[in-house]
Amino acid sequence: MPNLTFDNLRWLNLLWGVLAVAALGVYGLWQRRRTLRLFADLRLLERLAPRVGWLRPLIRLALVITCLTLLVGALIGPRWGAQTQAMMRRNIDLMVLLDVSRSMLARDIAPNRLERAKLAIRDDLLPALGGDRIGIIAFAGVPSVACPLTSDYGFFRLALTDVSTQSAPRGGTLIGDAIRKAGELLNDKVDAHKVILLITDGEDQESFPVEAAAGVWKDQQIPVIAVALGDSEHGARIPVPAERGEGYLKYGDEVVWTKANFDELRKVAGVSPQGMFIAVGTSNFDLGEIYRRVASGIRYDEEAQQRLVRQPTRYHPFAVAALVLLLIESCLREAPRRPATTLNAARKTSEKAA
Repeated sequence: MPNLTFDNLRWLNLLWGVLAVAALGVYGLWQRRRTLRLFADLRLLERLAPRVGWLRPLIRLALVITCLTLLVGALIGPRWGAQTQAMMRRNIDLMVLLDVSRSMLARDIAPNRLERAKLAIRDDLLPALGGDRIGIIAFAGVPSVACPLTSDYGFFRLALTDVSTQSAPRGGTLIGDAIRKAGELLNDKVDAHKVILLITDGEDQESFPVEAAAGVWKDQQIPVIAVALGDSEHGARIPVPAERGEGYLKYGDEVVWTKANFDELRKVAGVSPQGMFIAVGTSNFDLGEIYRRVASGIRYDEEAQQRLVRQPTRYHPFAVAALVLLLIESCLREAPRRPATTLNAARKTSEKAA
């Protein structure tokens, strides 16, 4: 499978646990047989209990180990191939502007501002789109198109994974340039409602973001939804690699503290009647709910379409196979059923002994 990818290969570390279970299982079988031999003579054991070989217990153990391995295979999220899905498209084009400047590495929101924004886009926003097209621009000192407008969410997810502070070729934070770049990309002939979703801490460096937002609204009727991340009162330090572990960004001899600028972002969202400002700060937020609120204020006509999904998630076969093997294992006996003659002979022996 040349296009095989995985969502999270870190779950492969669980295979060490599976290996430990296998070793403990084999040791348990050996210890059980050893204990039985110490408990009674072999001829007496054949009368008291059915003869248990190695085959059936090993088969049961192999089923359990295979089941656990398949569950690990499901957890790593394999993706391959393509499939067609029916969808209802609301005819909305959403361009996400994601700030990737170094200030987004501040950890006043866990794990940091940038990673929290990426998690919200992947886990909350994408499931709420319902077939709408989405693109992403990573910006710092220069806006860079990480993914053009697409309804292929698998491709978008891969592009989002690669977004980092290295995605923009120059440092700084020029929100206005990112808004103007989004206006250029959304200025196509596709008849759709256009929306810009801006996710940043608001530290702009004189790129005139308010004027840029006013321009795209006046020329193209595109509102800006501004989501503000970070602590606006105390701020946070910016971690950077150091010779010994990790340090913090300094300007001269002073440690730099980055504060979110909510006032500027509030003005950016307020230039259009459909704009919206969400002051997230350091609290939890749901981009999916925010997008549903935005979509509810737009008059749109739903239309049925067929969408080709590249590399859809394929964890279901692994989970189903694990469940089937678990059911088979629970139905197996470790030893064959004792015939009635053996049971009667054992009963007579016990009566004579009494």
